Amino acid sequence: MKFVEGIAAQPQSLLASAENVRRSLGAVRPLESGALVALIGIGASEHVSRSAAAAWRALGVRAVAVSAAELQGSELALADVYVAMSESGRSAETVAALRGAPGRRVGITNDPDAPLGAVVDEVIPLGSGPDSPIYTTGYTATLQAIGLLGEHWGGTSSDWAVLPEQVAQVTEQSSKVVAALADTFEQARIIDVVASGTSSATAGEGALMMRESARLHTASHETFNYLHGPMEAVDAQAASIVIGSGRELRLAQELAGLGCPTLLITTSHEIEDADHLTVVRLPKPPSALACAVLEILPLQLLAAEVVSMRGLRADGFRYHQDDIKLDGR
Repeated sequence: MKFVEGIAAQPQSLLASAENVRRSLGAVRPLESGALVALIGIGASEHVSRSAAAAWRALGVRAVAVSAAELQGSELALADVYVAMSESGRSAETVAALRGAPGRRVGITNDPDAPLGAVVDEVIPLGSGPDSPIYTTGYTATLQAIGLLGEHWGGTSSDWAVLPEQVAQVTEQSSKVVAALADTFEQARIIDVVASGTSSATAGEGALMMRESARLHTASHETFNYLHGPMEAVDAQAASIVIGSGRELRLAQELAGLGCPTLLITTSHEIEDADHLTVVRLPKPPSALACAVLEILPLQLLAAEVVSMRGLRADGFRYHQDDIKLDGR
């Protein structure tokens, strides 16, 4: 599946995956009272874990996010429950982290027969279908699955059924907006992607995905850390993508005021387009992690525009690493 095909496939992929995940959750045992959950991943999945931990804590689930790279080979009891995410199920670091983890282990993957399935106690299959080499369907389906699992354990529920339609709506409405920005962002010497809280995944994955696909120079930042120094490098030759509806609103205006081309992705109606500031306004999502699904769409579309402008293929890594994926079953 090509990158642009993966972007377009997400409404149907999310619909199919939600049905599959809900069926699987019936067999997932409840959390014990007070249990601490560690959310584990690498790459895109690690970014999901950052947002998921924040969203789960808001539901009353004790959760922290930890990079799989930090836990490789460790047998220290970090948490009571480990939830590992890997779309392929073959991420070497994630499998290594779970292999030695003492405690209950849950895996979320699109391939239950992959190596991750062999080192966990419970598997939640995504059932999201094929993915593009630059993750699209697998990434958004993982966000949805982790949202559904958090609600399953937190004893709440959201109307996830509206999400596929909202994804189609945001994709259609933002495509022309980001197309108009593509040339400016393509020429920027660096693109800062900034967010906080449950939008953290969007900043991390957005910066990663634009590097992988369009080979743009990007950096991801947490909003409040960004205010403590990193934004000092901003000028009119840089560009910024700001995601959120809190301190991010003022930050977007400040960046635009410096002459920095800025794209704000938000659910807020407080700010309109201005000089150097373009606003993509999202519909009200059913949950915080559903919002993260919607937030990534304009960044995917922007990356796809720059890929086309640069004549790139966006079909995977240029620099192959032979130790990051496991081939065994």
